[in-house]
Amino acid sequence: MVSEKKVGMFKKINKLLKEHDTLLLFDLNQVPSRQLHQIRNKLKKEEIFTIVPKKSVLELSLKENKKDLKLDDFKQPALIYSNKNIFDILKILKKLTAKRKIKVNEIISNKVEIPAMDTEIQAGPAISIFKQFQIQTIIKAGKIAIREPKIVCKEGDKADENLVSLLNMLGIQPAELTIQPTLGCSQNLVFNKSILELDETYFKDQINICANNLFKLTTYVGYPTKDNISVLLQKGGQHARSLGMELGIPTKELLPDLLRIAHANASNLDASSK
Repeated sequence: MVSEKKVGMFKKINKLLKEHDTLLLFDLNQVPSRQLHQIRNKLKKEEIFTIVPKKSVLELSLKENKKDLKLDDFKQPALIYSNKNIFDILKILKKLTAKRKIKVNEIISNKVEIPAMDTEIQAGPAISIFKQFQIQTIIKAGKIAIREPKIVCKEGDKADENLVSLLNMLGIQPAELTIQPTLGCSQNLVFNKSILELDETYFKDQINICANNLFKLTTYVGYPTKDNISVLLQKGGQHARSLGMELGIPTKELLPDLLRIAHANASNLDASSK
């Protein structure tokens, strides 16, 4: 028998799927709950909302609402829903970060500097790990204090157990976490991971390329548009002038050039007759 809780969640998901234009899915397995809570609160201020239903309930709701989003690759899918444009949401998501601990063997994305500070770490065996990183310390009231700042790793370094232990001991979380959706749906269009990862500049560049190609094509075939009409008129004027000169049509614009050509031809003829 299906529990009342699942039935209630099913109805809730159905309602929000009908009332919101944009859906995005990410795997909760990749986002620690503490950081997720921080980001969710920030998203609410942007009128972007998240919900974490049971996978089976979400699958049923998506099917019920004819949303072609497959959850096979998700361990624990979480849903983002909003009436904002899907790419506006992605832009906001990229800006919203939360600090997290680094893991052993993780590649460091930015240098990590330990600041000068008083710690709550009792003097004793812990001093040895500070010595490994050549961090200058003193003892204050039986606790370790760091005398001056020290960079303990650079961008591109791999975190080892000692570095992870040191940072965890000091409560330093140098890595940044963002929510990265891997599947989305908006206006009945499905967006896969490769599309969602594209930067907005990519779309601007593609639009510019299309506009430039269209301008070239319409100009080449002589199809007048607001953007190419001045170029077409200029080309038309050049062609008309060339044709007028070739046929010797004495218009106001061409007459000076025709006279110069006639004079030059007469001079050449006179010279050849002597």
